[in-house]
Amino acid sequence: MKKWYNVVAILMATVIVVGVFAIGCAKTAPPQPTGPITINIGEPVALSGSASPWGQIPTPFREAWFEVFNKEGFKIGDQTYNIKLIQVDDQNTAEGGAAAAKQLIFGDKCKFLAGHWTWNFSAISAVTNPAKVIFVTRTGSPDALPASWKGAYDAKTMPYVVFGTPSQDEFTFNCFALVDAFPNYKKLGLLDSTVGKGGPGWVVLQDTLNKAGVRWQSEWFAPGTTDFAPIITRFAEGGCDIVFVAGWIGEYMAFAKQRWEMGYKDMKVACSGPFVSLDMYKAVVGADAFEGAIGAYYDNSQFKKTIVNPKYIAQCQEALKIAAEKTGKPYAYTGEIAWLPSHVLILVQAMQKAGTVDDTDAIMKAIRGGTFDTTIGKWTMSGAETYGSPVVFGTPACLCVIQGGKEVYLSEHPMEPLP
Repeated sequence: MKKWYNVVAILMATVIVVGVFAIGCAKTAPPQPTGPITINIGEPVALSGSASPWGQIPTPFREAWFEVFNKEGFKIGDQTYNIKLIQVDDQNTAEGGAAAAKQLIFGDKCKFLAGHWTWNFSAISAVTNPAKVIFVTRTGSPDALPASWKGAYDAKTMPYVVFGTPSQDEFTFNCFALVDAFPNYKKLGLLDSTVGKGGPGWVVLQDTLNKAGVRWQSEWFAPGTTDFAPIITRFAEGGCDIVFVAGWIGEYMAFAKQRWEMGYKDMKVACSGPFVSLDMYKAVVGADAFEGAIGAYYDNSQFKKTIVNPKYIAQCQEALKIAAEKTGKPYAYTGEIAWLPSHVLILVQAMQKAGTVDDTDAIMKAIRGGTFDTTIGKWTMSGAETYGSPVVFGTPACLCVIQGGKEVYLSEHPMEPLP
């Protein structure tokens, strides 16, 4: 009996030791996530300076959209993720862009920058590429054009750049949308600053319009121009009944106002990009002169030719409602629908395809040539020949017209994949 007693005692002691060891291991094991993991996505954006209205006005919608998106978040395997948006003022300058990128990447630990539209592509990409941070931006900034077009973008040296908004190419398809809307037009006037005069982007645009049989006339203004009377006269004498102004908001407003004062009230005036604040345009141009104005339109609930996932339409409508509630006034700016939310959905779906939120090489591999379902429809990344890598997303190229002081759907010419 004594022998068996000793055996039992040894076994009990062993159980106690193993149990204590197990408890000790449990205490030292790393804690497992019990809820969503947050991923930081940064946005360099103009929040001060002359461009600040175009950074500030969309912010309530941006914040509301993330609030809606994070209700569900997204999954990779069994793990759920949420996204935190961090905005840093880039002042729409090269110095500001570089500083904002460094703060977002090294200070806020962002592996992704998205929603970018300001004129400092080179300064930001010089920070993001060495850090292996994916940078989702637009094509329209001159230095974001391919190196073969005398721009700075090079697919080999900038492998982490994604053109989530093809603003350079959208201008071309907006020209087609204008012709679609007014098939009896006489001639399309194209107005831009001398900064871009003669550049390869304009050469490609003009060649494309010529091949499509679009009648056009181009005019140029020097930076700082306030008197557009001579240019308006040349357009009128050339038979231009529609004038499309490229990306210069102040100049667009001056042109629209002066053409009305000169008596050319039937001359339609369009601008690339959305109307940021209707009240601002009405105040500067005049309510009567602004009536009939044409601009880009991103209200995805109104698209006629581009199919958008009903889920994303509902999310955007809810975000617009939240933005109105939080600002305490009607909120009608829909231009941001095509920017940051679309960029983020590209990144999220690429992460899911790659099965990782950390390996940016694997995520970029999923992006190149990939198809993504976003707030502005489902598009496949293209541009292998044009940009050197298939990293250019598509656009509905939709336009609105001001009727009764409000934006109303006008026409739409969805973008074709780039070579």
